[in-house]
Amino acid sequence: DAGDYKCVATNDAGVVERSLTLTLQSPPVITVEPVETVIEAGATAMLNCQANGEPSPTVKWSRQGHPIVSDERMTVLSNGSLRIVAAQKEDTSEYECVARNLMGSVLVRVPLTVQGGPSHAKGSIIGNINDIEFGVAFLNATVTDSPDSETRVIQAKITNVPQSLGPAMRKLISILSPVYWTTAKEIGEAMNGFTLTDAVFKRETQVEFATGEILRMTHIARGLDSDGSLLLDVVVSGRVLQLQSVADVNVKDYTEDYIQTGPGQLYAHSTRLFTVDGVSVPYTWNHTITYDYTKGKMPFLVETLHASSITTEYNPLEEAVAFKIHASIAKGDHSNQCPAGFGFDSTGPYCSDIDECETRHTCQHECRNTLGSYQCTCPSGYRL
Repeated sequence: DAGDYKCVATNDAGVVERSLTLTLQSPPVITVEPVETVIEAGATAMLNCQANGEPSPTVKWSRQGHPIVSDERMTVLSNGSLRIVAAQKEDTSEYECVARNLMGSVLVRVPLTVQGGPSHAKGSIIGNINDIEFGVAFLNATVTDSPDSETRVIQAKITNVPQSLGPAMRKLISILSPVYWTTAKEIGEAMNGFTLTDAVFKRETQVEFATGEILRMTHIARGLDSDGSLLLDVVVSGRVLQLQSVADVNVKDYTEDYIQTGPGQLYAHSTRLFTVDGVSVPYTWNHTITYDYTKGKMPFLVETLHASSITTEYNPLEEAVAFKIHASIAKGDHSNQCPAGFGFDSTGPYCSDIDECETRHTCQHECRNTLGSYQCTCPSGYRL
């Protein structure tokens, strides 16, 4: 019945008329609801919200009950939508769209998830393996969401790898760069390397093979370039188990436990298997990671990274090693308990290393403390 009406009165003396508009007031109704949104860090989020009512309602946004004030990153557009540019991990939250007029108000909630990590990585690898200097090898990687699982897929190629080293590097490929930890899919409140450090950190890695070889690596992550690519430099030195180029290498799924050992300090370790022509060979490694302590700490004392569906191959014609790995990170099984070899430090809280060598009779001759463990040594002429 709303609309324009006209009343006309007529007699022999003349005509008079009056016009009026009939308006029917109504409370707001949300006509376009915002939908749950998941975006990558650095992207733009658009949460759409439109409402009808009489008088025409105003649309405002809040975050967990606190009104949103427009700034250079967050803007409420004239159509009622909320635009967030250069989204950050901290923008992950539940947002409320509220439409109001004289007749009442209506509210709808929507979750926004911003997840960790760049979609590209590039860098250089220098050093020597098995006494072979291999100049500068170049790493290029892409990171995408796995459509059928709660993981991120890291696909990478390392070029300029000489044929004398390529076959042996197949089993090292995932830990040869920290891309998988930096960009792993974050499950729940867990943080990957990008979210925790803004991709600026130093990682020292030591790999030990059951056959006695030891390889050391230093990784320097230098943040993102202007295109949003993760920048990495890697220096390697030491020895690895030599493999024939025709050998069939299969790297098994594995996990890594990341432990917050202090402000801006992490320790991670793992043991895994690879098979050579069906024969299993174990090896172990550990990481010591340092970053700007003002970035904070992991939300858990222990987080566990899961690496799965690992494939790797070496192309001798291209002198390139290629690999694919699925990675996710979640809170540890005992996320708020310190693992063996570490003691609880309530100041962080952190898991500080226990010096087992301070305990009497730990070793009969000489004891050397290591992070999370210890080593006994014997004098010259004796073996353990």
